[in-house]
Amino acid sequence: MQSLNLHSISLILALQLAFLGTGICEQVPETLDLVRSAGHAINALTGTIDQRGEFMFRCSIAPPSLAHDAYSFSACGPKYIESMAMTSLMTGKTLDESEARVAVNYLVSCLGEDGLFYCKIGPERPWDTSSPEDWANMYGQGRMLRAMLAMEQLEGRPEWRERMRQLVHTLKRIVICKTDSSTGETYAYYPTTPGYGDIFSYPKSGWKTTELLTAADADEIGKSIADMPDHSFGIPLYLGGMVEPLTRYAVTHNDPETLELAGQLVRFVMKKESSWMPDGHAQGVIPEQNGQFYGHFHGHTLALRGILEYGVATNNQQLKNFARAGYEYARTLGISRLGWFQEYTGKHSHETCGLVNMTALAIKLSRAGVGDYWDDVDGYVRNHLTESQFVDVDSFYRANQNQKLNDEQKAILGRLVGTFAGWGSPESLEDARIMNCCTANGSQGLYYAWDGILEHRNGTVTVNLLLNRRSPWVNVASSLPYRGEVRLQNKSAGRIMARIPGWVDKGEVKVLVAGQDSTPAWLQNYLLIDDLKPEEEIVIRFPMEESVERYALDSYEFRGTKYLGRHHYTITFRGNTAIGITPTADGGYATYNRGYFKNRTVPETEAADYTATKRIAW
Repeated sequence: MQSLNLHSISLILALQLAFLGTGICEQVPETLDLVRSAGHAINALTGTIDQRGEFMFRCSIAPPSLAHDAYSFSACGPKYIESMAMTSLMTGKTLDESEARVAVNYLVSCLGEDGLFYCKIGPERPWDTSSPEDWANMYGQGRMLRAMLAMEQLEGRPEWRERMRQLVHTLKRIVICKTDSSTGETYAYYPTTPGYGDIFSYPKSGWKTTELLTAADADEIGKSIADMPDHSFGIPLYLGGMVEPLTRYAVTHNDPETLELAGQLVRFVMKKESSWMPDGHAQGVIPEQNGQFYGHFHGHTLALRGILEYGVATNNQQLKNFARAGYEYARTLGISRLGWFQEYTGKHSHETCGLVNMTALAIKLSRAGVGDYWDDVDGYVRNHLTESQFVDVDSFYRANQNQKLNDEQKAILGRLVGTFAGWGSPESLEDARIMNCCTANGSQGLYYAWDGILEHRNGTVTVNLLLNRRSPWVNVASSLPYRGEVRLQNKSAGRIMARIPGWVDKGEVKVLVAGQDSTPAWLQNYLLIDDLKPEEEIVIRFPMEESVERYALDSYEFRGTKYLGRHHYTITFRGNTAIGITPTADGGYATYNRGYFKNRTVPETEAADYTATKRIAW
């Protein structure tokens, strides 16, 4: 959440007004509002597709540019649809109003007669010369299934169910199943066909091999990130990333055969040689039993999401514990309180996609009762998730101060408002290159956190995060981190359970109900406020705590590239919100210039007169 001025003001105000709804309901604290962030995300999602609806993966702020990428569209294109559905629900801006429908229609046009999502080879897509024929990336099929699940819940149209049925039917038909000689269990995988698109991709004419190839041709090494169809990247991301959507589809549509397919993929991904450390780990630790990995952070944490989803769906405690152990291990690969995690183990660079997985894991582990990680979520969202979203147009022009921009380049900068950084250190985001998979995933991270703020069940509202949120049952207005005050405007709840962050001294918490002092009971970190009446206001107050914390990050060699050195950081937190970091960035897009949070006066803004009445289950 960066400060705005000059070039920023007119564009950002226009964006905010575009997503405010038809009326103004009240004045609220001008603190972190994920709906406002989602409005910026919609600008980026719709601004970085071409006229036909295909998203452009390779973006740059300095100099301003947008470009296609064949491999990335095959795996990440459907992420845009899921993200558009989620941000539409958050903001109340329909897909037709935001012009996102063109992307939805284009993705549907890429579905083959067999139901798979294909990358089309031909003159309409000259940037894709990766295959002699149309091809379907396996990870992309999982992302397409997730997108269609989201669209089905957003719009309720029956055609989405039929499309999913066809896609899943073909995935069952083309999967390769084998029996593990040591356990007798069946596991499954999808092979990769070199020369036909990305790794783990299906040529339209059928598999050219059914063997599992986990080593790239030496002559091809260095040409693409997809040179790693092994445990360090390809298997956990491309095959592990299919487990969650298959499980969700199976549970949503009561399809035991698809749930079994997800289980067979889990058994393959859980193999030591598939995704975990085959060649080194801490003494006394067995990595394939504890979710420890080497390589791509996003890929492995995505595999953990799938394992957790399947573990919850089948009530498999071993898998749930495995996901928790893997999550705890992943927390050590960066500065967890900041939400900054390594793109690759040992690389001093962050990728938004990995942080979004950590956000999702923390929420789902907490909801599944496998742990309480809401303080993690609070820190992730208040810090590097929202700090990694580019919303300050002025910084775009500063990054291009040595160039004379033409009208087309200036228009591109406007289209990039709301994108998420692909790379960066804790103190600075890289502005020269943006991976737009991070824009899609970052947008979904906003939704995960927004959805996790509160839950409603049988007349009880559980508030997990003290962030601004309107709902049909309770409105949350948070003054954090300016002041330790949260106002809960009750609408229909009989009981509210409000989680107080771990940094708060419970003995200092004061509660008013309808203007009267109250002494509610505690259940672990939750305040229990009973016998509520409609329209009653609950005010929770506590002192803000400020702390200065020091961290060191090690980096080393990964696949022949040296990222050597130890990096030291001093970070000032106000509650869970980072308000300053040293060393400060010399250039680029500096982060955590948030001294304004020390102000005693809480600024106010107008809240949108819109309340989402649906939920996209993710």
